[in-house]
Amino acid sequence: MTTTLFLVRHGETEFNTRGIYQGQADSPLTLEGIRQAEALAPRLARLDTCSTLYTSDLRRAEHTAELVSAPGHHKIVTDPGLRERNYGVFQGKQKKTVATEFPDVWQAYRSGNPDYVIPDGESHRQFHERVVDVMTRIADSHAGQAVAAVSHGGTLGVFMKCVLGLAVEAPRPFDVGNSSLSIVERRDGKWRIRTLGEMAHLQDMPPANQTEG
Repeated sequence: MTTTLFLVRHGETEFNTRGIYQGQADSPLTLEGIRQAEALAPRLARLDTCSTLYTSDLRRAEHTAELVSAPGHHKIVTDPGLRERNYGVFQGKQKKTVATEFPDVWQAYRSGNPDYVIPDGESHRQFHERVVDVMTRIADSHAGQAVAAVSHGGTLGVFMKCVLGLAVEAPRPFDVGNSSLSIVERRDGKWRIRTLGEMAHLQDMPPANQTEG
């Protein structure tokens, strides 16, 4: 029995365009982000997904879920397990200034230690475990079905690294762009990736921002 997850990253946000750490802070979709989600909607509607569409409860993901959901078919269900990593004191700060504003924290964060907890945030390992747990929980709740979920670049990235068998602290050797679609299957307790960060629906639009969030 195969369970399929159709995983969507939210559309471009104001913070994406301004180079600001989002994490679990929030930022609205840009007009471009709205267009990206709208471009994905008819494609998602053609997929044979179950009636439940999961989304992170952060507004940028919820808004994307509202735009991509099929009217009369999808019921949107929020799950905080799908949130982006909690970047603590970095959230809302310019990426180009955090190294000088928080030099000790930045050095520890960049050390590669997966157990380092950003002040007021979470460690990479805590993030990893939360994400794997929510993806497994969703799959278990819809065994043998296909289900869609809207989440974040970091969240989807850490999950894909897990499926690929990469270490928690390993750098991410791929991009998960705004409003991209990734397809993952689970069979006999094992995951496999069918597509990763695919963006064919945006072929007539400029490339999406590739930063976290």
